[in-house]
Amino acid sequence: MLDLVRIALRGLLHRRKRSWLTIIGILIGITAVVALVSLGTSMQLAVKRSFEELGYDVMMILPGELGRSFGGPTSFGASFEIDTDALSQVEGVGELGLVHYASLYVRAGGNEGFLDVLGVSENTLSFLKADQVAGRRFAPGDRNAVILGSEVAGELGLEVGDTLEIEGRPFTVVGIYSAASRLDEDTILIPLSAMQEILGTNDVSLVFARAAAGYDVGEVAKRIEGFLYRTRGRRDLSVQTMEEVHEVVQRALGILGAFLGGIAGIALLVGGIGVMNTMYTAVLERTREIGVMKAVGARNSQIMTIFLLESGLMGLTGGALGTGIGALLNTAAVAAAKAALGARVLEYGTSWWLVLGALGFSFLVGSLAGLLPARAAAKLDPVEALRYE
Repeated sequence: MLDLVRIALRGLLHRRKRSWLTIIGILIGITAVVALVSLGTSMQLAVKRSFEELGYDVMMILPGELGRSFGGPTSFGASFEIDTDALSQVEGVGELGLVHYASLYVRAGGNEGFLDVLGVSENTLSFLKADQVAGRRFAPGDRNAVILGSEVAGELGLEVGDTLEIEGRPFTVVGIYSAASRLDEDTILIPLSAMQEILGTNDVSLVFARAAAGYDVGEVAKRIEGFLYRTRGRRDLSVQTMEEVHEVVQRALGILGAFLGGIAGIALLVGGIGVMNTMYTAVLERTREIGVMKAVGARNSQIMTIFLLESGLMGLTGGALGTGIGALLNTAAVAAAKAALGARVLEYGTSWWLVLGALGFSFLVGSLAGLLPARAAAKLDPVEALRYE
């Protein structure tokens, strides 16, 4: 067998330029497969971690009739009024967190403009996964306190104890937080009561609800939906569990991954066709050599093995290089996302099973692409092969 491997390697090295051009075709396909699968895995891991941190016992009440299909409420900026005292009495409902979103005019020193502001109840901060890096959280009685995301705090040049104006109303910075994504750190938090006073409304944009210990989240969500319909007389609000949101997001990522994988598969197919073309050419060029090997006793199976090894080794070489490049591209993409959006936004998704699978698959593609040329070589008549010019 080692002799057959040496003959196959000698054949590849003899036509080095053509072999490398063929290898590049496999390399491109495997690079695309590894990079896209790794990126998809990175996104799925990030989504899974985010939902696990928030907790699968959490539900959201949003404006708009959502149903159970892919889509969303009418708008996160829409608002509604809700009797939270009555809601908290629904069986299985534990902690509640209220949010009202608005884009408000903010002035801090020489900086001014419209920024995203969230009015939140005290309990809401337990639902928002953010780490306090300075100061404190809201306390009962806080009316003109503000907590800043670290990104917006840096942009405005504010620290704990500094003041800023929101819609002309003075607020004092009592805390600064960091989040998994810098997008989440670009937000200002104020007490819900202050937000409602500024806007002149008792509405909220979103309600978080946590299922009490021992209760099934799905059953509690159904009870909340029933409560909302009884008290409002219409289905203008939707209740979503984190499990449902997670399933929708994972389904969307799965569809995207399948689409991108199909594109990568086409590139790999083209590479396989290149291997087949190269091997057919090699059979024609080495017809006399095949005749000589058969004349000295080489069996058809040995001839076929030599050409299968050549095509398989081209596939394996392209697969190894493509796997390395694909893993590097995934590393670069994750590093860029972390630098741009935050330290915890993505995780590396190139796993050992993907590396081994890519290597095995590339060898298989190369071998299958070389199967027909190898059979053609094995079937050559030794007398005719020796006469070939």
